Amino acid sequence: MLNDDLKNKRILITGITGFVGKALSDRLRSLGASVYGISRAVNNDAKNINADILDYPKINKFIKNSGIEICFHLASASLVEEGQRHPYQTFKINMEGTLNILESARTNKLEKVIIASTSHVYGKNKVPYLESYTPKPTRPYETSKACTDIIAQSYAASFNLPVLIPRFVNIYGPGDLNFQRLIPKTIKSVLGGSEPKMWGGGALRDYLFIDDAVSAYVSLAKISVEKVGSNRVFNFGSSNVIGVEDLIKKIILIANKNLSIKKTVEKREGEIASQYVSIAKAKRELGWYPRATLDNGLSKTIAWYQENSGLFI
Repeated sequence: MLNDDLKNKRILITGITGFVGKALSDRLRSLGASVYGISRAVNNDAKNINADILDYPKINKFIKNSGIEICFHLASASLVEEGQRHPYQTFKINMEGTLNILESARTNKLEKVIIASTSHVYGKNKVPYLESYTPKPTRPYETSKACTDIIAQSYAASFNLPVLIPRFVNIYGPGDLNFQRLIPKTIKSVLGGSEPKMWGGGALRDYLFIDDAVSAYVSLAKISVEKVGSNRVFNFGSSNVIGVEDLIKKIILIANKNLSIKKTVEKREGEIASQYVSIAKAKRELGWYPRATLDNGLSKTIAWYQENSGLFI
């Protein structure tokens, strides 16, 4: 059962200046919510605080003084490659940062805490991944996220904390300026007239348009946690499973460019051939389903990069 009224709810987003955080804050404000933010890239004011997610005293004070009711915890070390280069920092940020939010939520009795996770935690499991699967991560990034999921579930079970854990496939769309991610990186190359680089072209992945990801978060904000069973995990994907090479070719085609793919010999340890999720639970319990097709989402995304090329060229 969904509670449709988020109007005037005091909602905190950690990582509010990030790609997803900004889009989510815009949607929540359009619904009448009172949105607060934590980020290392904001100026301090009544509704935002410039803070490191590891600074528990500062974060807890802000949550308490602001009367936060719902928290979306998006702040994290979120790149697989970064985890490979800096594993200790990745574990510390993701685990301790999540623990800080959960502990503050417990002491301040928040109505709901939504801890952003990833489909990568499933690792070498049969696809499509189900929420009932035991995670089998290997690399530092996804292992750190699996750890945060377990910590969150512990808080939910031990302290009756209203926690929900969305596990997303790769999110893309207008506004993403992180060019270490495949889709922004490829679009940047293509629009600049350069051959896009590719490794492991056969890897199967799913890609979710930002508007659908934001709608998924809003659905979680509205659902009554009492209606959710002991498994607080929800998968979100688009069911548009595609190989990396085919995805890059599609971007080239939609952008109307005559370019070839530059194949590289880059090797990634622990890379899994197929990763995508079942979204049956989200459809059944949240009434959520993805609206954007991959072609439509990519067309909107490429158009945005064309119109905003000054931000990255």
